[in-house]
Amino acid sequence: MINVAVIGVSGFGAVHYNDFVREHAAGRVNVVAATVINQSEEAEKCAFLQSIGCRLFTDYRAMLEEFRGKIDICFIPTGIAMHCPMTVAALESGANVYVEKPVAPTVEETQIMKEAEKRTGKFVAVGYQTMYQPETRRIKELLLAGAIGRPRIFKSYTLWPRNDAYYSRNNWAGMLSVNGKWVLDSPFTNAMAHFLNLLIFYAGTSFEGTVDPVEVQAGLFRANRIETNDFATIRIKSALEQQIYFHVTHVCEKNVNPISRIEGDAGTIDYDEQRTVVTLKNGDTEEFASTPHDEMRKHIYDALLKRMEDPKQFICTLDLASKHTLISNAVFDSVPNRDIPQEEVRTVTENGVNRRVVPGIDDAIRRAFEESRLVDTRDFAWAVPGEPFALAGYRGFTGRLIKNSK
Repeated sequence: MINVAVIGVSGFGAVHYNDFVREHAAGRVNVVAATVINQSEEAEKCAFLQSIGCRLFTDYRAMLEEFRGKIDICFIPTGIAMHCPMTVAALESGANVYVEKPVAPTVEETQIMKEAEKRTGKFVAVGYQTMYQPETRRIKELLLAGAIGRPRIFKSYTLWPRNDAYYSRNNWAGMLSVNGKWVLDSPFTNAMAHFLNLLIFYAGTSFEGTVDPVEVQAGLFRANRIETNDFATIRIKSALEQQIYFHVTHVCEKNVNPISRIEGDAGTIDYDEQRTVVTLKNGDTEEFASTPHDEMRKHIYDALLKRMEDPKQFICTLDLASKHTLISNAVFDSVPNRDIPQEEVRTVTENGVNRRVVPGIDDAIRRAFEESRLVDTRDFAWAVPGEPFALAGYRGFTGRLIKNSK
């Protein structure tokens, strides 16, 4: 049994709280400490945590100091801007860390985290939960074995409608920065970041390798009154001439969970939340099921517990996760966030809450996915993507377009 702590049990922290309830009941973790700044609002959770011997704090720094050297893994499901300082503080207190995705808003912060990890000799696992699933390993192994020949195109799209409540749930949703700190919230950095990270991972030429990006091109658009974007269409070119296409939006007409495909010289791999299908040009096929959502979290704990004993156990490392941050930074530095003309936007009310919809966007994204291209002026007159942006010499986020627009 290992000693664990958590910073926050609200928002996505509630998922971690439920993990603790399950894993404590299974006798796999001892929950020794929790930082909960809103204890009156989370009275029921706090009461349970105290009933199993957990100490409660309102300041994570006090918690880490009190339990210095006594926490095996500290879980950090907090706002994006706090990932770096909290991770560094937890590492320096002697704890390993599981931090939620995205690992940090900027490449500079991921480097600070890597340096702290190296300095302390502890590990950081990142919460791209799909990375810990058995089907992810199987797909990567098939690609490395040449099952579909040379993979050339990696692509995915997700349509997740989100309403006004989504953007008012905290002080950083839909924001580029808060209190002078970068957040860079967006569908591709936050809600659907898992699925872009998977494409980046699958394009790597070793099991723990990721894509070597040389160019990005993107269109970033918004229908909501936010700082960032609620619709992104992205192309990434690799050093091996591979192309990654990624399309995500919160202003869709209907909900469609991730649909993804990898195209190679000798076949394709199609995967979604239900199953993976490998289809070869010679007619052979292979199919295997995806992990049910309620079992995904158990695989994360399996990996973390094994990693405590075996440094070779696969986890989503800082090196893996920081490539997503690098690409995201390059996308934000390559093109500004542009407004969708309001005459192209419709407001619908569901259960008394408004959300913005762009009619036709669902079909446009599906077409772009099938045709392996960006959503562009063939779909909407306003959908003008930015110019290709070379990553040669690119070291991290400058914010030049954002700063110049203010």
